[in-house]
Amino acid sequence: MTIIIVFFASCIWQQEHRQIYVENKPLFFELRNGNWLGNEWIRKTENLITVHETFKKYGYANLLTYQVTSHEPTIIQDIYINKKIGNLIDSLELSYQNPDILDKYYIEFWNRRIKEKNDSIVYQIIKDIKFVISKKMGSSLLALRANPNIVNDTLLNLMNIEFNSDSLKCEDVIDNFLKLRSLGFHQSAYNLLFENYRYQNISMNRDSLRKTLKKASIYTEPWIKDNTK
Repeated sequence: MTIIIVFFASCIWQQEHRQIYVENKPLFFELRNGNWLGNEWIRKTENLITVHETFKKYGYANLLTYQVTSHEPTIIQDIYINKKIGNLIDSLELSYQNPDILDKYYIEFWNRRIKEKNDSIVYQIIKDIKFVISKKMGSSLLALRANPNIVNDTLLNLMNIEFNSDSLKCEDVIDNFLKLRSLGFHQSAYNLLFENYRYQNISMNRDSLRKTLKKASIYTEPWIKDNTK
């Protein structure tokens, strides 16, 4: 029993005394580390537009590949909707154009958007997503239409680092690391090197890179998570 207590105490000590690093906390921070249901930032029209233009530039098809082909319900964070995303998008578009449709979910959805005064941009986003789903080159065409003056470059960089599915080489890892560090995401940069399964088998001098990170005294939830546990 004493051995078990010492073991767990040691684990707790290591966790509490593990080195932590500075992490940028951008305005869109809660897209990753917040509750979308209570997120006030994303409900503002100008922020919805910024995120939408950034997603367009990155490529909605890259974000929706699984959801579009899946026959499962739509799950985003803790939000569960018992409909395929294609059917959901169709119904949302139709109900906005025809407010007399007597379906409680859609009536309440659009009433909330109207109250928040963001219904028109939400409707545009829904139309654009439907365009991506229904057209073979929809995502590429939409990317070309993204407004570069509105795209959030930091969010775009984070998405490219996190979701790029190409084969990774040592130089790619270093480039991603340096990009995260330059953007102020030092904890994410650390996680990318040491706590990310995609990078584990790439041979490189991780410790020399780690020493260039800024240490912190307070832990901030990182954008790039530890996905090895």
